[in-house]
Amino acid sequence: MATTASIIALLKFYATRQKNASVSYADFCDYLKRYAELHFEEQPGLSQYLTNPIPALMTELEKLISARQVVLVGNSADIKALIVIPYYLDYFADRYKDILKTPGIPFPTMSDLPKQTPTEVVQRIPANELLYKLLTSPDASFEPTLYGVLPPNNSPTILLPSTVPVKSFIEACLGKILGMLSKEEQHDYFLKKITISNPGKEMTSRTFFDKVTKGVQGALELLKASNDTFYLWNQLCYFIRKDYEKIKDFTAEDISLLQAVYITEIVSNFYKDKTQENETREAAIKSLEQQLNKPPYYFSLETIFKFVDARGIPLLGQYNDEDLKEYLQQKSTESAGNELPELLVFKTEMDKRFFIFKNKVIPLILRLCGDARETIRETIKNHWMAVLRQYDILPEMRDQKAFERRLEKEIQIQSPILYALLTASFLPLIHYEDPAAKVSFLDDGKLIPYADILMMNRAQLLSDAKILLPFWYTTPVISWIARLLFRPAKSKRIHEPKRSAQKYREEEDEKSRQDNEAAAFTKNKSISRKVAIREGARAVESELVPASSTLDRELESYRRQWNHLLGKNTSENLTEDVNSLIRDYVRRVLKTIKSNGVTRDRVQSLAETLVKTPSMQKIHDHDALLMYTELYMIKLIKNMPM
Repeated sequence: MATTASIIALLKFYATRQKNASVSYADFCDYLKRYAELHFEEQPGLSQYLTNPIPALMTELEKLISARQVVLVGNSADIKALIVIPYYLDYFADRYKDILKTPGIPFPTMSDLPKQTPTEVVQRIPANELLYKLLTSPDASFEPTLYGVLPPNNSPTILLPSTVPVKSFIEACLGKILGMLSKEEQHDYFLKKITISNPGKEMTSRTFFDKVTKGVQGALELLKASNDTFYLWNQLCYFIRKDYEKIKDFTAEDISLLQAVYITEIVSNFYKDKTQENETREAAIKSLEQQLNKPPYYFSLETIFKFVDARGIPLLGQYNDEDLKEYLQQKSTESAGNELPELLVFKTEMDKRFFIFKNKVIPLILRLCGDARETIRETIKNHWMAVLRQYDILPEMRDQKAFERRLEKEIQIQSPILYALLTASFLPLIHYEDPAAKVSFLDDGKLIPYADILMMNRAQLLSDAKILLPFWYTTPVISWIARLLFRPAKSKRIHEPKRSAQKYREEEDEKSRQDNEAAAFTKNKSISRKVAIREGARAVESELVPASSTLDRELESYRRQWNHLLGKNTSENLTEDVNSLIRDYVRRVLKTIKSNGVTRDRVQSLAETLVKTPSMQKIHDHDALLMYTELYMIKLIKNMPM
C-alpha cells in the first residue's frame, strides 16, 4: 500500500478494500491510528493521529464534507458511518466502460445504490442543463461529483460520475440505439418509417440511416453536423421514442433505450443550437467586415461596438467580445509573406485608436485632404489678413519652412485623422507594396511637403490675402508710412488666430438656441414632437460627423465622390436633382415619423430605401451617395421649421 497522509485517499482505499462505499467511522478511526503508527517515520504529518486521531480527523472531514467528497451517516456528535463518494465515481465509471463494450447493459440508476444511501451522495440536475454545461466546456475540470441525470418524461435518474467524459456518455447512448437498430426487423421497420416520412428525399433518408447504423463514431459525427441532419435525427429519435413509450411492461433494456433516446435528442438540440450560433456569428462578422469597408472607413473600438446589422440589431450580441477581439486581432496581425495585414491600426495625438482597411488608406487621405484644404486655406488667409491689417508680417509669409510648420500645425488641429494617417508608420509600406500607385505621398521614402499634399502655394495664398485689403496696405510707399504711424505695439499684435473666441461664440449660439427651444416648448406643447425630432437629428449628426469636421464639409466631401460630372452646370443640376429627391422623401416621412423615430438606424434605413430607387441607382458610387443621403436628411430634419 502506498504511504500517504491524504484522508480522502485512505478512505477511498479502505472502501475499495471492503468493496463498500459506507465506511464505519469507528473502524476507520482505528485503522487510521494503526496506519499512522506504521508510517509516521516516513511521513511526520501522521503523528497527529497517533494518540487520539478523532480531533485531527474531524478537521479533515469538515473540509471533505464541504467539498462533497464525504457524507456523514448520523450527526456530528454520533457519527455512525462515512459515505465515500470517490468510491462510487470509480465504481460507476467501470460500469460505463462495460456499457461501451456491451450496449445492452442498462445505465446505472438510483436503484443501484445501497438502500438508505443519503440523498446528498447524488447531485441531481436536469439532463438538458447538465449536458449543455458539459458540452459547452468539455475540457473543463469539474469537482469530483456523482451526477444524477434527470431525463424528461419521468424516466429513472441516470447516475453519471463526473470522471466519465461527456463524449463517452453520448457514445454509450448511441451504442444502445444502434444496438437496437442492428436487429433486422427493427432496422427495416425504422428505415421504412423514415423514408416514407420524407417523400422526394428517399435517397437522402436512406443514406443518413445507413451512415447512422454503420457505427457509433459515424453516428456521432452526423449528430455534430446538425445543420443538415438535425431534422432526420429528430425524426428517427421521435419514431423510436413513440414506439417504445407505448410498451406497457418495460424491461430494464427498454428503459435504458428510452433514456438513450432522450439524451440523444438533447444532444442533437445542443449541436443544432451551436450550429445556428456559429452561422449567426459568421453572418455578423461578415456584416462587421462590410461596415468597416464603408465610409468614413476609420472606426474606433467604441464605434465598432455600436455596429448594427441590416435589421437594426446590434452585432455585439450576435458575436461576443472575445469573437470581436479575435477577429480584429487576426485581421490586424496576420498577413501573407512580408505584406501588411489587411486591417491597420493608427492613433491620433489624443492616443485614440482607430481601425482601417489597408485598401482604404489612400482614398481616405485624398478625401480628407480635399476636406481640409479649403478650411486650412481660409484659416491661414484670414489670419494673415488680420496680421497685415496691423502692418505686421509673419515668418511663414516669406519662409517656406515656416509655412510648412504652419501647415503641419493646422492639419493637426483641423484634421487630426489626416495627420495621424500621414505620419503613420504603415504609410511607406503601403506605397512599397504598390509602387505603381497613381497617387504617392512619399518621395524617396519621406513624406512630401504639406504644401504639395494640400496643393497650396504660399505666394499665391499671400497674394489672395493682400488683394482683399485696401490699397494703402499693399502700396509700398503708402504702406511704409502707415506702418510707422499706425502699427500697434508688439504686445498687442495678432500672431495666432482667435479660435477660442470663435468657439465661445458657437457655444453661446448653441446655448441660445436650446434656451429658445425650451421656451417655445413651455409655451406650446404641440411643438414637443418637432423639438424631439430635431434633437434626435442632432444626436445622429454627432455620430456621423467627426469632431474635427462639420456637417457641410462632410456633405461637400461625399458630393465630390459620387458626382463625377465635369461641367459646372451639369454637376450642379445633378446635385440639385438628388437634393430634391431627398427633400421630397423627407417631407413625406416627417408627416408620420414619431418623436423618438430619428435614430442612427432609422436614418440609415430611410437612406438605403431611397438610394435603391431607380433614379438613384444610376449613380455608381453607392457608398458615398448613401452617406451623402444620410447627412442631407439630417441637415433637413435639423433645420426643419418650428
